[in-house]
Amino acid sequence: MRTATFLGLMLLFPCFWYLVAVGGLLPLPVIAMYGLDGGVVLVSSLVHLVVYGGIFLYVARRLRNRAVAAGVLVAVVALSFAPIYGSGENLASGGKLNRNAYQVYGEVFGGR
Repeated sequence: MRTATFLGLMLLFPCFWYLVAVGGLLPLPVIAMYGLDGGVVLVSSLVHLVVYGGIFLYVARRLRNRAVAAGVLVAVVALSFAPIYGSGENLASGGKLNRNAYQVYGEVFGGR
């Protein structure tokens, strides 16, 4: 159950992503894909992967009760359907945070 919780957090949790003027809420694999652009984006993405990966590992290891771990996993999956993901400039207007996790994955990995 710890492994499933860790993978659920890694794949679906909306992580804050910051890069100078660009930011957003993105799952970690999408942040990693943005890092393939190289340069400052790569460094920023690697920092995010290490920090969030460590936090998610810590959380997954601390959940000793299967019911609590299952609840966290269900909550993360339910959250992934909310239209809160996205990235772009001027996020204060909220215009770019209007996709769910599956739409963001489709844009980044599907080539749309």
